[in-house]
Parts: sequence; C-alpha cells; structure tokens
Amino acid sequence: MRIKQCLSSLIPLGVVLMTISGAGGVEPSLHDGLRDRLQKTLRAGNFKDAYEGFRDLALNPACDPKKVGNDLRMGIQALERLNRVAEIDAFREAVIAAHQQNWRLLWAAAQSYVEVQHQGFIVAGKFERGQHRGGGQVANAMERDRVRALQLMVQALPLALRDDDRTEAAKFLLSLADVWLDQRGSRESWRLQDLTDLAVLPDYEPGWGHHAQTRGAPVDADGNPVFHHLPKRFEQARSDGQRWRWCLAQAAELDPRLLRDSRVRFAEFLHGQFGVQTMAEYGWFFGRGAVDDSREDQSGTYALHTLGEDETIARLATGIKRFKLPDEFNCIKLYQQLAEADSGWQAQALERLATVFENRRQYRRAAEYWRQRIALAPNAEHAKRRLEQIEGNWGRFEPVMTQPAGKGATVEFRFRNGRAVEFTAREVNVQKLLDDVKAHLKSNPRQLDWRKVNIGDIGYRLLEQGQAEYLGREVARWKLD
Repeated sequence: MRIKQCLSSLIPLGVVLMTISGAGGVEPSLHDGLRDRLQKTLRAGNFKDAYEGFRDLALNPACDPKKVGNDLRMGIQALERLNRVAEIDAFREAVIAAHQQNWRLLWAAAQSYVEVQHQGFIVAGKFERGQHRGGGQVANAMERDRVRALQLMVQALPLALRDDDRTEAAKFLLSLADVWLDQRGSRESWRLQDLTDLAVLPDYEPGWGHHAQTRGAPVDADGNPVFHHLPKRFEQARSDGQRWRWCLAQAAELDPRLLRDSRVRFAEFLHGQFGVQTMAEYGWFFGRGAVDDSREDQSGTYALHTLGEDETIARLATGIKRFKLPDEFNCIKLYQQLAEADSGWQAQALERLATVFENRRQYRRAAEYWRQRIALAPNAEHAKRRLEQIEGNWGRFEPVMTQPAGKGATVEFRFRNGRAVEFTAREVNVQKLLDDVKAHLKSNPRQLDWRKVNIGDIGYRLLEQGQAEYLGREVARWKLD
C-alpha cells in the first residue's frame, strides 16, 4: 500500500524509484506504470526528471529484461534534449555493466552507439561527445563507436542464439548484419575485406569524420571483383564481408519468414556493387558524353544491350570492366527469386528488375517486368507511366546554346518509337509579354506573382499553362521522317 501511495503522490520521481527498487519482488506492472509516467514527463519537456527516472530504471537489475533496453534509449534521448551529450557514454556503460547477461539490453546499447552523435572534442586528453565551449581539438568516434557496437552484439550473440524467441533472435542477427555493413556499403565496400579486431577499440580520430567517395567495387590481386563467400560458422569468417553474409543467412535459418529480408539486403548490396549504373559519375547517368561511350570494345555503355543476364559491365576499383557474375552474386537472379515468391516484396522486385533492364538498355525485357508489375496491381500508375515511356512514341527538344542571328537556327530533337515528326514555328509576341509584366508591377501587388514576371520561363508558360495570347503568326512548318 505504501508503494501505491508513493506512485500517486507528488514526490520527486527519484524517491519513487528508490522505493520500488528497494522493495523485493516488485510486480512488473508497477514498473510499467512508472514508465508511462516517465514518458508523459518526457513529452511534457521535463527532461531532467525524465532522465533521472529512466536512469534509475535502466540501472535496476530487477527490471524487465525485455524493456530495460527502451529505458536506456529514453534516458539517452532525455540527455540529448538536455544538451548533456557528454554524459551519454558513462550512463550507457553503467547500464551495460548492470545487465551483462541481457542480450536485448546489449543490442539496444549497441544500436545507440551506431545512432548517437559521433563528433566531439578532446579536452585535457579526454574525449567529450557533443559540442563544447572553450576550445579543444575536434575529434570523432565514428570507427570507435562502430567497433564498440560490434563488441556488444558479438557478446550478445551466443545468448541470443540460445533464446527461445527465435523471431527476435533472427531480427537481432539482421541488425548485427547492418552494423557489419555500417560505413562499408557502396562507398567504402573495400573495407569489408578487413577482419575487424574486436579485442581493441580504435582511437578517436581528428576532425569531424568524412564519407569517402566511391572508388568502385574492390578487386583481388588479379583484378577480379571480390565476392564475399558464406562461411559455415561465424568463427570461420575471414573478413567482415563473410561475417555479414553469415548473419544474413543465420537470420533466415532461425526464422524462415525473414528469408525475404535477408535476400533483399544481399541483392541490394550486389546491385550497388556490380550494377551497370556504377559506370555513371556525379549523377550523370548514361547521357551524351557518358563514360566510355566511344570505346570500341565490349565494356562501353554502347554495349549494354548485348549483356546476358549472367554478366555485367561495372565500375571496379581498377576501372570499368565486363565480367561474368556467378548466380550466387547476381542481383538479377536474386530479384527474380523474390519476384517469383508470394511475398510482400514481389512488387518491389518486379520494379527493380524493370529498372535494371532499363539501365541495360534492354527495353523489351524491362517492358515485360513493368507489365507484370501492372498485372499485380492494375492501379500502379507509376508503372503504367514507365511502360508508356518505353512503348509509347515520345520526343523532346534537347537544350541548345544561344545561336547568332542571321545564320539560321537549329534545334535537336530526341525521339523514341517515332516514325515522323511535324514542326511548327511561331513568333512570340514579346511586346505584349513585356507590357503585361509592367502592368503587373505597376499594380503594386502585395506579393509578386513570379509566374508573370519570369519572362525567361515563357516557353514553359506557352506549352504547359496554355498562355496562347503570347503566340504570334506562324512563320514556318515542316515535316521529317
């Protein structure tokens, strides 16, 4: 009865927690009620009280092992709102020390290391996470935090594998796979060849940290692409890439319902490594002047339509190369398996396949997959538009530079599925256009209508907004096959 009175009274939250923590065999429902109060306290902006409450809960060994991880997360959130980021590390490690055998708490702590702010300052030889006044050397803990997260999850791994909740353990393995891949995706995939030493925490690095530019998929000593093969056991992995593969495979083995998620992650990685779009640089995707378009060999972009489903042309660390892909490392094969399965990812797999073949300039195959996507969901308007882009007759004017008067103007027209095109040239009534702009300005509107004053946009206004009043007489008409 005394505990219930404490919960309903207006004494400080810390006193309530000491009362609960000091009582042996407290019912979990009392902790749940307290959590609800702390959540309301946090939402109300009383971050200090919320932190102290969640801290006491997280440090209490008697708390529900399935909920203490969220207590840690809420405490960290409160510290962030208080701008006391420098205290997060000590709080987190204290909670870890109190729950060494709780794999769910170790998982939550590892996730917080991945998600928390990595930047800080070295002050008097000590790293302080977050902003700091009064000088200090800028530093970051990006790699250190990643390794600490991996330490915690590998510590939790045998405990998770022994847990009766196989679904939760499988989700843990997918999460561990994501941490292995953290900062080692498409931009720094060469790092997956390393075998991270989990016995040593890396030192803090100077600066704010950086994201490296894409170098292309890594290659071996013979210049061939590196493939991360699946080891039989975690301990037999010879690289982080193989550890990552093992986690994906083990997650699907523990819970077959996660087989789709495992395949999706692997397929997306392979597409990012070996897809033909890797030839593009700085977002310029196979347009005029794209990479290698003039090379008279079988690895230029002009040769994309000649690719078989078991080969690709991709940018590797040593340059662009055409090579065969084993089925195990072929994203097309994996997407096809996902598309054939009766799963929630079937529609996305069909779209991925359609896009892959569009990138390969194999438009008939792309159209087949767009039609399958439409058959799956007839109201998929974006799929209908993409199919129309392939099978419809389309044309567009290419941008041209301003041309000198008196020499005759030229335009460039790019088309698809067209047999003939007819052009009509008409004058633009520039005087009326300028008069209308002046009239709008003289009316002294409270807010300028930029659609009326932007005369440089007149072409768009004529075609898309139907402002035919600015069209003058017809001066030429011609037709071309």
